Amino acid sequence: MGNSTAKTSPPNQRYAFVDIAKGFAIIAVVLWHINFANDFNAAFPLKTILGGGWHVPAFFIISGFFLKEDRLLAPFHFAKSKLKTIYLWTIAIYIPAILMHNFFFKIGFYSSGPNLGYSQALQPYTSVDFIKKIIEALLFAGREPIVSPLWFAYVLCLALIGYSLITFFSQKIWKDQYPLARACICVFLSTASSVLSNQFDWTLNRFSNTLVVLSLLCCGQYLFQVKKVKFDSLPVFLCAAIASWQNFLFNGNILLNDNKFHDLFHIAIGSTCALYAICFLSKKIEGSLLGKGIQIVGKKSFYIMGLHLLAFKAVTCILHESDESVNLARLTPLTNDNALLIAIYLIAGVGLPVLFAYLWEFLYHKTTSKIKANFCK
Repeated sequence: MGNSTAKTSPPNQRYAFVDIAKGFAIIAVVLWHINFANDFNAAFPLKTILGGGWHVPAFFIISGFFLKEDRLLAPFHFAKSKLKTIYLWTIAIYIPAILMHNFFFKIGFYSSGPNLGYSQALQPYTSVDFIKKIIEALLFAGREPIVSPLWFAYVLCLALIGYSLITFFSQKIWKDQYPLARACICVFLSTASSVLSNQFDWTLNRFSNTLVVLSLLCCGQYLFQVKKVKFDSLPVFLCAAIASWQNFLFNGNILLNDNKFHDLFHIAIGSTCALYAICFLSKKIEGSLLGKGIQIVGKKSFYIMGLHLLAFKAVTCILHESDESVNLARLTPLTNDNALLIAIYLIAGVGLPVLFAYLWEFLYHKTTSKIKANFCK
């Protein structure tokens, strides 16, 4: 078993269908944050089907696709790489958002009023508050509303480092049987976290859901690295789609930010079935114009995750200019089930962060190349 997991695909290899699947998932995240009717009818819980029952867990499972044993067995270097590629980029968005907190109050993006979609009452920050919030952000505990979806990046970084440590110590203790031991440890920790959160209402932000994500990473790695699942079987796709629909119908949404879901089977098995269906469809549109467009969205999913709430504000500002009853301070937009308005918010929530990503990357690479050129003279 230990040898089978060591055989991995070439480093840095990208798969178009995986990026497309990530694109579908991040579009679902943006849709989730747009307020519209939850159900098409009793048999089709619309918001659950469109993402609430699978989108965030799917990201974590995909993150397990490319975990290679040789890298996991070097936890120091693995952690260093994840802190560089996930943590630092998260902080680069979080800290400016914190520093702009009072500015957002001044221009009406934030308000201390009720029923605005915030998880807690908001007030302008004092100098002490700014220091406290920045420290929290540095310690994986940031919760600035405008970039609050980036809790995902914090949890992913912690879970990946934790998974590497579990792999390292499991290999030291159980030798060739370490993949099985690792899976058992991950399932145990995830189950304990699930029971504590959903039965005893005892949840530690960032920690409880990190433990659950360990099993999702393990699941993703097993599917892609060990079993080499191709996501191209029509019978399996149909079974996965039916199982997903039943899961959505009976178990509802997965609120992984709050660690709220039915049970571990709901989140692991249900999300895996949904992801199989999404990957199957993604393979079908590889190479098409639609597929290439969604692939770009998937590649820029980090920016979309962090900035789509701010992109919503741009649309709300325009609407506010023509109708002052539109509340700028709402974190997630109200649409009154207006299909055109939903589409506009969706396009802005996805498109504006993608444009920002290309602009930022262009400026970043241009600046760094100039700096390197000057130092090399």
